[in-house]
Amino acid sequence: MPDLLTTPTATPSPTTGTLPQSAGAQWDAWYTRDARINLPLTDTETGLFHQHVDAAPGMMALDAGCGTGHWSRRLATTGLGVLAMDASPTALALARRQGSGSNLHYAQHDFDARPIPPSLRPGTFDVIMCRNTLPYLDRHRFLVDAARWLTPKGQLHLTIPVKRPDAPSPPWAQGLTAEQIRSLGAGWATRVDYPLGPDHVCIVLSGQTDTPAT
Repeated sequence: MPDLLTTPTATPSPTTGTLPQSAGAQWDAWYTRDARINLPLTDTETGLFHQHVDAAPGMMALDAGCGTGHWSRRLATTGLGVLAMDASPTALALARRQGSGSNLHYAQHDFDARPIPPSLRPGTFDVIMCRNTLPYLDRHRFLVDAARWLTPKGQLHLTIPVKRPDAPSPPWAQGLTAEQIRSLGAGWATRVDYPLGPDHVCIVLSGQTDTPAT
């Protein structure tokens, strides 16, 4: 497992405009106020994931925006080495209480912050997870960074809430519009979409047709 670095909280992304304070502080407040934020995995969600993603024992996975670590623990129990990162110290504390291990490590990191920690080296991960987090990130930057961190055959798995004008969401469950979702994946060789219930879509990206700038 790569060395981990706890990164200081940093300025939110200028392209999202949704977080008036540091990402870590804002998410801490949401975790403190509303227990609904802790969304467990379902058998359907995990089953569909394994149908679309090659996640085998011995592989390395990054859980980007891991929250309380549901996916992190699930992947670790199947034999993957998992680096689970989140901006919220509160979420990470909750995750650690539910277990870690030799192949599961938690670290604080705001993916819109600089510098990128040394644990996120190019070509490190076979799988990158990003569950319900992409609407809060600088999407372009994260996708470019994720492509760099993946191995040549690696896969990026995105779970994205679908934003619906007639169904307001709490601040910790914001989504992307259908148009924003359609725009994701430029420069990737392969994109596979599948629905996760009526309110979420999952996208699996792999291969880069355009090499990201370093």
